[in-house]
Amino acid sequence: MTAAFEVFGQQGYRQTTMRLICAQARLADRYFYEHFGSTHDCYVAVHTQACLEAAQVVEMAIRSLPGDLLLRARGGLTAFFEHIRSDPRRARILILDSSASGLNAQQRIDEQYAFVIELLKSRFRQRYPNAYNKPNMEYVVLGCMGMIINTAMRWIERDFSDPIETVVDHTHYAWMGLDSWMTQLNAAAG
Repeated sequence: MTAAFEVFGQQGYRQTTMRLICAQARLADRYFYEHFGSTHDCYVAVHTQACLEAAQVVEMAIRSLPGDLLLRARGGLTAFFEHIRSDPRRARILILDSSASGLNAQQRIDEQYAFVIELLKSRFRQRYPNAYNKPNMEYVVLGCMGMIINTAMRWIERDFSDPIETVVDHTHYAWMGLDSWMTQLNAAAG
């Protein structure tokens, strides 16, 4: 997995081969097939591990902050963007190559970001109990995730040239708008 992370992170999904991974790991080809059926299967395992690590970083940041949703959202966003900026290999695997891998958007969301989606749904249910079922929460959460992923993609493509505060501010504005909208719905339904 370490060798695969290195090769996928440096070469990208389309350029990575089983032989490159085995060369990096200094293992014979047969060992690769004892663990993975294909290079794609290996990528999915590396991507899944990278997603779990990112989710843990975000969760730790959120749990370390007071209970306010907007404060926690900003802390989680900052932790996520710092996490991908800290290792360009991670940024490539998590963001840039995930669509090139052939996983469709719904598969990536369902398989890779399920934990984050459930965490968000739980937080929204607590904060807006009267309005939780008014909008389609799946669309709300998917919209939030899509915004974060697309913002990250643009930031990575620009070689992280914008200050992290700018990226966090611009994604956080959407959370503030969402909070305002949900608060209004919650008050009207309450």
